[in-house]
Amino acid sequence: MWLVLFLLTGLLTQPLDLLSLANAPLRAGPPPGWKVRNIRGQDAPDVEIRNDGAGPVLRIQGAGRAAWFYRELSTQLKESSGSLSWSWRVVQAPAGADLRQEKTDDSPVRVYVVFGKPGLFGRSARVIFYTFGAAEPEGYERASYVSDKLHVIRVGGTPDVGQWRENSVKPFADYRRVWRGQPPPITAIGVMQDTDQTRAKAVAELRRLEWLVP
Repeated sequence: MWLVLFLLTGLLTQPLDLLSLANAPLRAGPPPGWKVRNIRGQDAPDVEIRNDGAGPVLRIQGAGRAAWFYRELSTQLKESSGSLSWSWRVVQAPAGADLRQEKTDDSPVRVYVVFGKPGLFGRSARVIFYTFGAAEPEGYERASYVSDKLHVIRVGGTPDVGQWRENSVKPFADYRRVWRGQPPPITAIGVMQDTDQTRAKAVAELRRLEWLVP
């Protein structure tokens, strides 16, 4: 219901809190209203809403696991100059991960945006992954090894492990730059962790994930 109240003809009138951790119970499992889908038969990482002493955070951890955690938007976000903003901390990065190699393409945390219908897993959807990397060069990005409808943009890496980092991106502008066309509406926003290639342990936390109006 709160999404319907905040969204009007695809435009927000105030920031959209996607995690809603402030009033969520401290427990195992994704935030209220979020869904999970495993990847290629892998077990999903463990997720937990916990208090780290400074407030509630969403912790994701696993080894040899991969899954999509996501919130479908009741009303689409249409193209605007709005931005996606979040705060994350990688406590432990998967040893041996490197986005530049298909066999080591793991990440402790990715924030992703889904464009287009018929939904998150529809054939027409395109996805941008804002991905915590390793030792790749600053600004590294590429098409996914799985499909050119999926695009990976590195946002931080090895030097940032253990530190809280604030991030802000403009998904609609990134869509135009990557695919050189008019972006369809955003239909879902999510978070994932994948360690299915390296089989190494990863631990990451998010404190905030918001869509901000211009």
